[in-house]
Amino acid sequence: MSFCPPTIAVAGLVSIGVIFAVPVLAQGFSRRGKGVFYENNFLLQRAPQLVSLLNIAVITLSTLHLNGLTGFQSVPLVSLTREPQGAMLVVAWLGVAILLSGLIFMIGGWYSLGESFSTDAELLEGQKLRSGGLLQFVMHPAYSGIIQSLTGASIAALSPISLIIAVCAVAPLWLRRAKYEEKLLIDTFGQEYEEYARKLKWRRLVPRFIPIGV
Repeated sequence: MSFCPPTIAVAGLVSIGVIFAVPVLAQGFSRRGKGVFYENNFLLQRAPQLVSLLNIAVITLSTLHLNGLTGFQSVPLVSLTREPQGAMLVVAWLGVAILLSGLIFMIGGWYSLGESFSTDAELLEGQKLRSGGLLQFVMHPAYSGIIQSLTGASIAALSPISLIIAVCAVAPLWLRRAKYEEKLLIDTFGQEYEEYARKLKWRRLVPRFIPIGV
């Protein structure tokens, strides 16, 4: 049994990412639901997480198909090809590069938030406004990283259906949650947070050094 090089790279990057993510995620989970204000809206709290998990499941299936390990050869949306070569191999490596960027932003974003990081959208007691680390480049680096990671992994798996889920479902849901959190932070920190946002040109998901984006 052999895997194509982009798949091996994806597996390696994800494994390294898990090692760095586990400590900060454990802390984030320990803070979950303990804030002074907690939002129970399903679309804000659970929908982004569940759709992201669905996306991961489709990416996994697509990756297995890409490497000839499933019987879904007749379903082109699962993955465009098997054993990618030529242009398809270049596209897959592009996906690996986007995944790497996404993991850096996602995990780096969690660490940048420090004690203000919770896995849910909430306002923690004594929460401080954070603007260091990757927060210097984009307002919501972790959400940006999640979207980048799933988009990159979808491209690396050459899977149109998982790419559609990432762009048309995952991204809008995390963007909606980002906007909600901004309202909480504006209500808490007022002008200080608005000045921070203006400094970043209100770039929620795309770093300000990129010419276009939201």
